[in-house]
Amino acid sequence: METRITIVCDNSISRSGFVGEHGFSCLIERGDERFLFDTGPGLSLPINLKTLNKHLSGLSRIFISHGHYDHTGGLLWATQQTNGIKVIAHPAIFSRHMVIDPGAPGKPARYIGCPFSREELEQYGAEFDFADHTGETLPGTWFVTGMDRDPDKSPQDHRLVVPEGEGFVQDPIEDDASLLVETGAGPVLVLGCAHAGVLNILDHVREKMGICRLRAILGGTHLMFYGPEDLPRVMDELERFSIGLIGVSHCTGFQAAVALCNRFGDRFTAASAGRVFGF
Repeated sequence: METRITIVCDNSISRSGFVGEHGFSCLIERGDERFLFDTGPGLSLPINLKTLNKHLSGLSRIFISHGHYDHTGGLLWATQQTNGIKVIAHPAIFSRHMVIDPGAPGKPARYIGCPFSREELEQYGAEFDFADHTGETLPGTWFVTGMDRDPDKSPQDHRLVVPEGEGFVQDPIEDDASLLVETGAGPVLVLGCAHAGVLNILDHVREKMGICRLRAILGGTHLMFYGPEDLPRVMDELERFSIGLIGVSHCTGFQAAVALCNRFGDRFTAASAGRVFGF
């Protein structure tokens, strides 16, 4: 059974005809199942689907990696296209995710969470199925979340905060989730932003799921918020999983992408909007 993963939304595009937009979304087709992982910020989803000659009718699920706008902005439109759809997400998806600008201390924090309320989405047919721990939601498809986090293995993105009392505290982004998809070539790990930390996610996949080899990792890695001294151990860990393909998107960062390309050579690629990966 072939599994096809099509990158629908990303910061960059793979060829003309697509729109690049800060965010991520991919369409996964596996046998008779078709499901969407994230929805991008909203503008590029319908445009790029049309360019791909794809549609969302018959979609069985929408998975959301976390509640930031650049992953949920297209959720209302996607829900409307499906005439009702089950949405798999962590229960903290509607947290008050905020961002501060360290370079402008007087500037107020800005909301960057989901642009829609749960009630609004349900009004248009979204049926939320919340999961705060890893589980198989479809045959061969695992929603990976709720893992233990070693702070030394997590990205240090201090801009991200949530309100507490009269001020703000660091946002743990506890709603962070990934997908593990079984394919005929081996398991593929699809990341939204990997706010939990790529190393923590890989530890979880190995220790809790018993998976020691991955055919591919695709998506946003948040490696731009790891220090240069941390990148080598991330790449060493990727090697331990004998990964055949690393396709990065969205929040990986240019310097991290260059380092990955230098280390992995033809096993590295950019998972830009319009790219189709078959397994």
